[in-house]
Amino acid sequence: MEKEKRTISFFILFLLFIIFFALATELPKRQNWGFFSDESGYFSIIQSLAHDFDIKYERKDLQRIKEIFPPGPVGFFLKKGADGQYYYAKSFAYPLMAAPFFRIFSIRGLLLFNGLMIFLSILMAYLLLRQYHPHPNSLGFSLVFILASITPIYIWWMTADLFNFFVMFAGLFFFFYNFKKPWLFYLSAVFFTLSVFSKPWNAAAIGVIFLILLSKKQWKKFILLSLISLILFSGFVLFLSLQTGEFSYTLFQGGERRTFISGFPYETDEPAEKAFARGTNMSFDGYWQRFYLSPRVIISNLFYYFFGRFTGIFIYFFPACFLLIVFFFQRKVPEDWFVLGAIAAAVLTYTLLAPDNYFGGSGAVGNRYFFNIFPLFFFLGFKHRVFKFYLVPAAVALIFLSGVYIDSHYHSTFSRYAGMSFPIRLFPPEKTQYLSLPTNENPRAFGKLLHDGEKTFQIYFLNDNYHTIEKGDYFWTKADKQTEFFLAAPQKVKTFRVRLRSEAQHNKVCVQVEHRRKQAILEPKKSYITQFKKINGLKMKGKYIYHIKIKSDRFWVGYSDDSKSIDKRPLGIMVQIGLDYAEK
Repeated sequence: MEKEKRTISFFILFLLFIIFFALATELPKRQNWGFFSDESGYFSIIQSLAHDFDIKYERKDLQRIKEIFPPGPVGFFLKKGADGQYYYAKSFAYPLMAAPFFRIFSIRGLLLFNGLMIFLSILMAYLLLRQYHPHPNSLGFSLVFILASITPIYIWWMTADLFNFFVMFAGLFFFFYNFKKPWLFYLSAVFFTLSVFSKPWNAAAIGVIFLILLSKKQWKKFILLSLISLILFSGFVLFLSLQTGEFSYTLFQGGERRTFISGFPYETDEPAEKAFARGTNMSFDGYWQRFYLSPRVIISNLFYYFFGRFTGIFIYFFPACFLLIVFFFQRKVPEDWFVLGAIAAAVLTYTLLAPDNYFGGSGAVGNRYFFNIFPLFFFLGFKHRVFKFYLVPAAVALIFLSGVYIDSHYHSTFSRYAGMSFPIRLFPPEKTQYLSLPTNENPRAFGKLLHDGEKTFQIYFLNDNYHTIEKGDYFWTKADKQTEFFLAAPQKVKTFRVRLRSEAQHNKVCVQVEHRRKQAILEPKKSYITQFKKINGLKMKGKYIYHIKIKSDRFWVGYSDDSKSIDKRPLGIMVQIGLDYAEK
């Protein structure tokens, strides 16, 4: 009884912390009064639902948004409806739940809503485990599962990611928990429906979970749960069709869908149609014509999904990996295999249907789409869970994520720095995701075009250890730090010609192309050319992707070492790359 009282006290204090944290935090100030992409999109829908009870984009929406975030909804999505009006082209599942908090507490309400979702998830985790296991293990592991992952960092995000985690977790909780009142089981349909409406791909995993009822011959439960889910989903679609005049679920992805960095419709007295026409087309239409997949890409993605530098769940969601390992060494019940099947279905859905962006894009810390799958791991073998080593995920999180935890908002704003830090940078970068990696949020690093005679290729820097590319298509590495990048060639490369030049005396340089390494000692102001032949890259959407690293032992600062120089840059090695292509 004493332990139970302490647990109640803990949850009360935890709840009070969340409330005061949310109400005392000036999120717009922390955001430097701006936001981008999904955050601006979801926030726009939230304020519209909170004040106008609709998802229509109007001039008054833009005015309200700019009152809180003066730059406006940079990167949000709009779609032109059948009635000629403009509507927000994102799912309104998360905004619908967040809107009451925003209406009452303004922007602080969104932090409160996020914090409450984390609080309730931990509480549900504890209550479920407590039905089968002792109190200390149940509480301890519930905390470790959520807090020893990247999950708490997303409290700062005004996006659907934390919401997707919560509704999937809640759906599974009401599905598996043994309630004294059987009707509470059917509340799982509410959360499962929200999960699918927010992210349609979640239907694959939830469909497998529903099969548990069929395996147990619980026909009535299966029919009622399916019927409730179908009615709720139809209600969301009906609301959508009444709003837009289109009886279609494609509002969020298809049709005339555009994104805007500036020049928003209704921002000036310019006709809205002209402003809308200038937006960047982001329609889902024609997806299968753009779709690309190969056996090597599939295998690579499955590896990266677990061990990739910027997206690997081993780094950012280690509790999931821990539970997957432990599962094979514990007692199991038949429903556990269905949960494992749901995990496999979900992972394959994301890696196969989005092979070039299975994790959520350049602004993500870790794999933000994994929040849709993460709860499934908690329910994998929960009835016979082994707690002997449950603190291991906490230790691993301290190794990989300490820096992220210490300044969580900074890392959630500048997502590339997590993958560039030690020891995470020792993991392999994801070639298949080269167009979407967090490093691409730096415009100096993304798709830099280089010329080799009449031929061109692109490089994508994976860290900040380089200076701006100069005329002549060369660049200098920064000081004695390792510069790392992907090279995207239009054809398969037969020979790499890497020209190097140093200003420092006896500078030792190491060049690595894929797994081939070469070293050389360079004298100052003398060029050295090294070649790499028969290197295999990864073919991805008509490009051949190669991973290259360059590092020098010494560097030179002209301002300090030469009285005639005004260059204050720490120059390592000058790099110029030439390519000879294999015959087609």
